[in-house]
Amino acid sequence: MVQFDNQYRQVKVKIVYYGPALGGKTTCLQHIHRVTDPQRRSRLYSLNTASDRTLFFDLLSLNLGRIRGYRLTVQLYTVPGQVQYNATRRAVLAGVDGIVFVADSQSDRRQANIQSLANLHENLQANGFDPTTVPVVLQYNKRDLGNLVAVGDLDRDLNPARQPAFPSVAITGDGVMDAFAAITETTLVAVAERLGIGSATDAIERLRLQVRSALSPLMTSTESSSAGDVEVTVPDGDPDETGPLPTETLVSEAVRANLAMTDLGVRLEAVSRQLERKALVTAAIADFGRAITVQLDPAEVLRTLLKTAVAQLRAQAAAVLVVPVAGELREAVVHGFSADPMLAATADGGSLASQLAEAREPVLVAGDLEGDAIGAIRHAVEGAGFASAVAVPLLAQRRLLGLLTLYRHNDRPSFDDDERELATILGATAAMGYANALAFRQLEGVNTGLEPAVDQRSTELRIALDEVQRLNHDLERLDGVRRELVSTLTAQLQAPVASLLTAAQVLDRVRDAPPEKAARLVSVVKAEVARLAQVVDSAVMASELVGSLEPVVGRECRLESLLRDAVTPLRDLAKRLEVDIKILIPSGLETIVCDPKSLAMALRAVVRNGVEYNRPGGEVRVEVRRFRRDGLSSIEFAIVDAGPGIPDDDLPKIFDFFWQGTPPASEACRGIGLGLAIARQVAERHGGRVSAGRRDSSEGTQVTFVIPQEAAGSS
Repeated sequence: MVQFDNQYRQVKVKIVYYGPALGGKTTCLQHIHRVTDPQRRSRLYSLNTASDRTLFFDLLSLNLGRIRGYRLTVQLYTVPGQVQYNATRRAVLAGVDGIVFVADSQSDRRQANIQSLANLHENLQANGFDPTTVPVVLQYNKRDLGNLVAVGDLDRDLNPARQPAFPSVAITGDGVMDAFAAITETTLVAVAERLGIGSATDAIERLRLQVRSALSPLMTSTESSSAGDVEVTVPDGDPDETGPLPTETLVSEAVRANLAMTDLGVRLEAVSRQLERKALVTAAIADFGRAITVQLDPAEVLRTLLKTAVAQLRAQAAAVLVVPVAGELREAVVHGFSADPMLAATADGGSLASQLAEAREPVLVAGDLEGDAIGAIRHAVEGAGFASAVAVPLLAQRRLLGLLTLYRHNDRPSFDDDERELATILGATAAMGYANALAFRQLEGVNTGLEPAVDQRSTELRIALDEVQRLNHDLERLDGVRRELVSTLTAQLQAPVASLLTAAQVLDRVRDAPPEKAARLVSVVKAEVARLAQVVDSAVMASELVGSLEPVVGRECRLESLLRDAVTPLRDLAKRLEVDIKILIPSGLETIVCDPKSLAMALRAVVRNGVEYNRPGGEVRVEVRRFRRDGLSSIEFAIVDAGPGIPDDDLPKIFDFFWQGTPPASEACRGIGLGLAIARQVAERHGGRVSAGRRDSSEGTQVTFVIPQEAAGSS
């Protein structure tokens, strides 16, 4: 029965060599032990009886694949063949997963073979097994001697179910590894099926390939040396005070106890080997850490990481990928290939390496039936000719710096969890060293360029200070404008409001007044309302435009709509003052780039001045043209009126806030002196300019807007 060792993440599979006495079972296990462990890293334990012995050892050095994340290992046992040791045989068969029945091919042992096979079935049933369901491989041994039973006759005697059978010579090893490979593959597949993985045909096939790959180098081995057995004898014990136990019970319990003792011995040896390995790894990590901490060259840190990781983890290919300032991971150093398979593109345009790095968790890709890594990642690893891989993100203070990848071919054991942990430690140590080296390199650069940077910063601060002073000056000016605006509005609103109140009171008293008198009062109300509307309109324009010093953000708008929005509100005023408004637009000029709201407001203010300071029967002409000068495209608006013109002495003042100059012909049209001031501010916020002058020597005024198109957003 398969055993799960959670501490070491192992699945232990038990295979028992069964057969008649002196048939070669012990010699088979001694040969397998020599071939699979030539360095004698695991011991061959022997439980001796009076005339036979039971052998036991773990095949811990073979990489046979994984099931549900557990590494597969095989334990091999033999049983004594003599009839009097049936209790021992039954005890050893407890929990068996697979059986190799070793038959003696000599003709005088034919009946002993048949009796031993029957005894096997009997003891399997005694342990609760169905003999037809336990994997069995037959080995016809001693084929090098004379007086042999033919293989066909042996099959008729022992193998009616046509199970795998192999002729062998145990003392030379012929056929021994073939039978061992067959029972190992069959047993592991049966174990996988019992664990519910049998329906995953691709996983079962990977397991078969892994077992064959692990055992194929051993099939032709001819090593021979002493077995180096360690004997564990069962001491004689005093009988229990209450009376002796039955002999069969004593033997059975003794066998179980000694199997437990040998299993503990195997565990102790495994722990010892792990401690030795961990001591070497710890020393290597310490040396690596010392080398990294004193290294100030980032590239050398990565080279040291790759060299150490390849040596410590016995990788056949490896790469260190780094994250540049912007973009995907790129190879910094590589070993064993020209391009890292993890850089294969994914459907979303990224790479497998980026996905692994962004997950920020180490990943182990091995031949695991449950799939430690699945899908595109495993496909990329196997497609590049590798059997296993480890990918470790390089993180320093949660900052992703890169990715370490390591690969092994099929001719080496797959990476395991301990090796992933070692790679993680190396990666974390290197990431800190790499981050420190980058910081040192940046610090050197900062120190080298510090003086020019200080000078540049000082210049920027002086410029900023000048800008702050300018803004303060502008703010002070705007604050003064606001105060004057409030004062002017108060004064301007008092007169029309008082007139409206008076007219309302008179109308209330003279309800039955003659129509002529009522008409005069109504005309007064209308005039004062118009004057009040003029003041309010000026106040709205002022509040819109003096509240910001920032340049406008231009957008494309239709020129015809812009001019209509500017002029339409003035139609009634122009009609009342008998002034004609004309707009001239060149053909092909349909759109311009500007802030349409503020530009329409400014044009309206200038056209209003042209209407108010005009003569009956006169006109105001709005002429639009485009021109290009010094590579800059501009739009020009010229507003020309037929009024009396502006005196030369007044020209320098006309763009000041609240400057009014000579009153217009109609006192009711008098504003508060904001029109041209607003026009100048709109032009400047567009990056342009505005100018004014006499139309000719006798009469008329021309106000010109120039709005650069590039300055406003585009041309």
